[in-house]
Amino acid sequence: MESGQGVLDAPEVPEAAFEVVEQVEDLLAEVGERAPAPLVAPATEALTSGGKRLRPLLLILSARIGEAKDEALLKASTAIEVLHTATLIHDDLVDRAETRRGEPTTVARYGREIAVATGDYLFAETFTELAEIGDPRLIRAFSEASQGLAAGELEQYRASAAGTSDANGANVEMYMDHIRMKTAGLFKAACVAGGSLGGLSLRQIDALATFGQALGIAFQMSDDIMDLVGKPGLMGKGIGTDLVEGTVTLPIIFALREGDAGTIRRALVAPDPTPEVLEAAIEAVLATDAVAKTEAWARGEIKSAFEGLGLLPGGPEREILEAVAAEVVGRSA
Repeated sequence: MESGQGVLDAPEVPEAAFEVVEQVEDLLAEVGERAPAPLVAPATEALTSGGKRLRPLLLILSARIGEAKDEALLKASTAIEVLHTATLIHDDLVDRAETRRGEPTTVARYGREIAVATGDYLFAETFTELAEIGDPRLIRAFSEASQGLAAGELEQYRASAAGTSDANGANVEMYMDHIRMKTAGLFKAACVAGGSLGGLSLRQIDALATFGQALGIAFQMSDDIMDLVGKPGLMGKGIGTDLVEGTVTLPIIFALREGDAGTIRRALVAPDPTPEVLEAAIEAVLATDAVAKTEAWARGEIKSAFEGLGLLPGGPEREILEAVAAEVVGRSA
């Protein structure tokens, strides 16, 4: 699909879904423009800075499997991207990140106080959009995702702190808990919200939930690989960002067990590792089977995602969901 915002490369998206994604872009700008005056610039920049718009696309395609009202679908699709943007701002605050997608982060450009307020405004705006729809199923799905995001951020901190001193199996469990709550939670919420708006059965919505969670896990694993192999990450991060931030991802966990753990830990614990320390740590990870093992795990998640879709009726929307899943894993190869 041709789009300035770069939805994941996949077979042609149905025209109706594409039109909603385009309308979401306009509404995101409106959300920024109606922010309190000191937050207009940071909110607008964060909302319109690009991205895959994958979560709105998942919601739209899930809803189009059934029959959804256009107005509610547009508001819900906007809400999921506003919520996602809020989480990115708060992530950058916690990680003290300087750049995202090659541009200064909100916290780097405007300071912590404005960044916190901008993220909080976007969280609130998410539920303003949902309140206008008035469907308690959507509010529940988004609320559960928001709770998971907060818990997932804490799990990431704990996993990073533990991972720099310990490489036992518990860290894999901590990592999985973190990405289920933080990344996969929004994917799942998008699919559940879409299925609910489309009037699908509970069994079909559960199938979409299974698909969304598995896709989100694979998406994060793929991005963790990209952070090490020298390709642009799916999240707009640079190379080696996880090591610089002390974030212990699945390939790093595997490499700590199998390779030169001392070299990897030096990058993880350094407040600002030198390019030489960072390069040595990346090479130490790539010298193991860590990337291959992570790819294999991600492919297993995608297999689970496909099994979930098997319970849904066939059609172009389901085909695109399958293609999106295949594309996510394909990017890790």
